[in-house]
Amino acid sequence: MLVSIVIPVFNAEKYLEECLNSALEQTYKQIEIIVVNDGSTDNSLKVMKAFSDKIKIISKSNGGTASALNIGIKAMKGEWFKWLSADDSLYPSAIDELILEIHKLENKKKNILYSNYDIINSEGKKIKQFIEPNYNQLNSFDFNVILLEHYIGNGTTSLIHKSALDEYGVFDETIGFAEDYELWLRFCLIYNCRLHLVPKILARYRVHDTQLSEKKMNLALAKAEEIRKMILNQLEPIQRQKYEIALRQKKKEKPLTIRTRHTLRDIMLKVFPKSVSDKIIKAYFKKGKKYND
Repeated sequence: MLVSIVIPVFNAEKYLEECLNSALEQTYKQIEIIVVNDGSTDNSLKVMKAFSDKIKIISKSNGGTASALNIGIKAMKGEWFKWLSADDSLYPSAIDELILEIHKLENKKKNILYSNYDIINSEGKKIKQFIEPNYNQLNSFDFNVILLEHYIGNGTTSLIHKSALDEYGVFDETIGFAEDYELWLRFCLIYNCRLHLVPKILARYRVHDTQLSEKKMNLALAKAEEIRKMILNQLEPIQRQKYEIALRQKKKEKPLTIRTRHTLRDIMLKVFPKSVSDKIIKAYFKKGKKYND
């Protein structure tokens, strides 16, 4: 089975060589690597060209991550789509482990695979391990309620069958960011797909100060709520009502002040440096209560 690794790149010269080497050093050899230069203004293209005999390079004007991913998907020849962000990297056996898990699944098209990962800083030092809660045995409705409540998974660990993208649609280029969350919700709630955890650490996810600003965090939170409403509005009224009731009940049972490490702090650490995530967390506590894991 050919796996297409699609790497969207915008001004990632500092980390891109490490990312590309991690893709090229996979123990699973049936891969193609498609790097989409999304209008970079730094030396990213120069870094790519140093690997030009081993990767396919596509250059385009800047249009955002979703547009870069979609161009890569359009160009891919593989049966499976593997997203890899340009500032992240894969452990050598990552794709081997994902393919091994595929053989255990009955309906490959209906599953988005994802895994645990290490969180690293700008220097590549491991900050912590991120161990995802394992919801593989949960029924689809209950899982979808959790997914509506908060983001699950990490795009850079994901693996998706190409036929699912062909049939259910690619990444939404109109929402700005959180394109993975929109796709997860759309695939799961509308097309009855599942996120399936591979309970192994397969990637290194980097957090650094140039990713997103605190201002953008507020936009991200608002965008997530917008995406939830957008997806729920596409359901039949009775089904939508069931989800809305279940989601309200879940929020009552699990108020913010007692959320586990699998929700607030780890969600923040997925997209922000620890210094930023700590500020955001503190802002949610009216009495200045210190957050403990």
